[in-house]
Amino acid sequence: MQHGTVLLDVEGRLATVTLNRPEVLNAANLELMEDFEAVVDALEAASDVHVVLVRGAGRAFSAGVDLDMSGGGKSPELLGFFERQERSRGRLERLDKITIAAVHGYCLGGGLQLAIACDIRVCSADCKLGLPAVNEGIFPGMAPVRLPRLIGLGSARRLVLSGEMIGAEESLRLGMVDYVVPADRFEEETASVVQTYLKVPHTAAMVSKRLMQRAFEEPLATLEAEMGTLMAACLDSPEVAAAAKSWQARRAERARSRSHQG
Repeated sequence: MQHGTVLLDVEGRLATVTLNRPEVLNAANLELMEDFEAVVDALEAASDVHVVLVRGAGRAFSAGVDLDMSGGGKSPELLGFFERQERSRGRLERLDKITIAAVHGYCLGGGLQLAIACDIRVCSADCKLGLPAVNEGIFPGMAPVRLPRLIGLGSARRLVLSGEMIGAEESLRLGMVDYVVPADRFEEETASVVQTYLKVPHTAAMVSKRLMQRAFEEPLATLEAEMGTLMAACLDSPEVAAAAKSWQARRAERARSRSHQG
C-alpha cells in the first residue's frame, strides 16, 4: 500500500507502517482511520512478517486526533471514530508479530495511545509525549487502562489527569519508552533496534508476548497449567533446531581449536 494516509511497505520479515498526514503532524481523521484498518487487515494476513515498525512521516509521529473533526461537540460520527480507533489499536496489540513504535517530534493523545499499544517504543531524544485529552474535556481512550499496566498506577494518574507533556528522558525513566536515541541518528538507531527484534526466534517471542498480555488478567496457576503445551510448541519450532545445530557447530569448533593448541 503505497498511497493514502497510512502506508504499508513489506520487506522480508519486516513490515513498515507509516502514518502519512505530515501536513497536520499525522493527526488522525476518519480517512486515516479507514486506511489504518486496511493496513491492520493486511498485517493480520501476512504470516511471513515477524516485526512491524510503526512510524510517522514528516516532523512528528502523531499529534493525536484531528480536532477539526469534533465541531465542538458530540456526534455519532465522532463517537464511532473513537470506537473504531480503539478497536484498531487492540487488533495491532494482538498481532502475532513484534510491534515497534518509532516516535519522534510530537507523540500526543491518540498518537501516544497507538505507541503504547505496540510492544516496544524507540524515542527520539527531542520527542514530546503526552495525553492532553482531559484538557479537551474527554478521556484518552483505553490509555487509562494500558498506561498503568506499563508504568504503574501513580505515574499514569499524573499523566492522564494532568494532560501534561513530558520529554524523552523522563518517558524512559518512567518506563513509557524503551530506547531513547539521538535525534540526528534517529533513523539509523531505530533500524538497529529493529534488527535486534528481527533476530528473535518467532515462536518463542509470540508465546512470551501472549503470556505477558495475560499477566494482569489471569491467575498464575491458570497460566502455569498451560506452560507445558506452550513449551512443547517452542521445542518443536525450527528455531530451536537451528539454535541446537549452531551450538553443536560452535562446540565442535572449540574442540578442534583445543586439539590444535595441544
